[in-house]
Amino acid sequence: MKLIKALFGRTALTIFAILLQLLISIALVWLIDIIVTSLIGNIRGIGPYMLSTIIMTAIDIVIAAITTVRIVIRDMSPDEKMSWLVVLVFAPIIGSLLYLFFSHPYLSRRRMLLHMDIRARSAKYYACKDDCADVLGDRLRSSKFIYEAAGAAPYKYSDVKYLPSGEAFFEQLKQELEKARKHIFMEYFIIERGKMWDEIESILVRKVSEGVVVKVMYDDIGNLTHAKRGFWKELRKKGIECLRFNPLRPVMSAIYNNRDHRKITVIDGVTAFVGGVNLADDYINETHRLGEWKDCAVMVRGAAVRSLSIMFLTAYDSQDDKQLENYDEYFPEFYEYFDEEGIVQPFADGPRPLYPTHVAENVILDIIDGAKKYVYITTPYLIINHNLITALCRAAISGVDVRIVTPRIPDKKIVFWITRRNYKKLLRSGVRIYEFVPGFVHAKTYLSDDEVGMVGTVNMDYRSLVHHYECGVWMYKTSCLKDIKADHEKLFTECEEMTLETARQSVPKRVVSAIGSLFAPML
Repeated sequence: MKLIKALFGRTALTIFAILLQLLISIALVWLIDIIVTSLIGNIRGIGPYMLSTIIMTAIDIVIAAITTVRIVIRDMSPDEKMSWLVVLVFAPIIGSLLYLFFSHPYLSRRRMLLHMDIRARSAKYYACKDDCADVLGDRLRSSKFIYEAAGAAPYKYSDVKYLPSGEAFFEQLKQELEKARKHIFMEYFIIERGKMWDEIESILVRKVSEGVVVKVMYDDIGNLTHAKRGFWKELRKKGIECLRFNPLRPVMSAIYNNRDHRKITVIDGVTAFVGGVNLADDYINETHRLGEWKDCAVMVRGAAVRSLSIMFLTAYDSQDDKQLENYDEYFPEFYEYFDEEGIVQPFADGPRPLYPTHVAENVILDIIDGAKKYVYITTPYLIINHNLITALCRAAISGVDVRIVTPRIPDKKIVFWITRRNYKKLLRSGVRIYEFVPGFVHAKTYLSDDEVGMVGTVNMDYRSLVHHYECGVWMYKTSCLKDIKADHEKLFTECEEMTLETARQSVPKRVVSAIGSLFAPML
């Protein structure tokens, strides 16, 4: 399973392309030489294979030139363009084919019509009745961007509780699942049997017997090494409506690069959970494969849960052959009002063309650019584009206290080396980087000036920011921001602050990370 999963990564495809290009070039040179020799014989002054080599080189140049023009004029980030151009240098023919088939997230006509239909049917649920301008002040522009780009409305009087660990999330989740009376929605990147999932499943099965509708969806490729192939069928036999997101089939398609990285639970339309925690034992420290696992989530209650219900239902509909006629039955008649003056705005993000822009990246940029005192970030990976690096450096140089927490024990070594490679420019600009010494940081949090924050599934890497389906909860002046800040300050004490000297890597690691950085936008 690990081999199958690896073969769908663009790094593997890139390496395969270069090797295949060499083999094809050798084969074509040999074939052209046979054809030329049989037609016109040996040409005086031209040695064996020389003419065929010239023809093959000309073919490479023409194909590479055509593809290069297409890449240059296409609307895509400079980082992605550079990665594809590097591939073309080493593998003109195969690189062009990879670009043709895998650079665009092509959707079949049926799928595109399905998404258009879902969007049309769900449009009325996204309507914003109150832009909350009286509360948002100078952050109104930020909120309006999220609404226009992701169709996610801002909400007053909704409550957000910060859960600073996978263990805290797990206990709170079980308590809320027990309260379910109508329906439970669960959308996760990874579900793996063990203590965590077995306890959750037992609650879900019992709730089904009580008449509660339970819908579960998980990413099929994300679970290749976690859930056995018939897992969804097992759940269906127990009465749980289960779907796989983009089920893996024996065809090569760019669609498998766009994975469902969201982690959402919605209970009766009134309570929801969002965060970095998947449903597996690593996330609650039942296993210690990477030392101590640091994660977090938020519990949302009130009207803001409406956006998360819509988020799940539209994603679920996109994978189901029997689409729901309407979503009205999944919304409560009245929402509880909480004594919370801040704004809560859950939002979704995903690949183009389904989303017009990279929503999460722009939300993060806005948090950084709007900071006056400090920006605190936790992320498992730090593989970011020029815009984000520039924003972080600009903030630090202007006097903002910019701090980023990354893991000391990595889950992917090459990704860790690339992450460390990005330290140098940030450190020189005054950005403070901390590595979590006890183990692995999987939390994805963004906090600024005690007034703006985001917790969700968005890592600071190209996969999250460009390729995956993601989600987050943007908050303005909510009371839980002080809890997020306190958790950051505690986390700093468990970390080592990095310097240019301590971040230095060996020559082999620097070489590998430099090469990896070239292909990072495609990872």
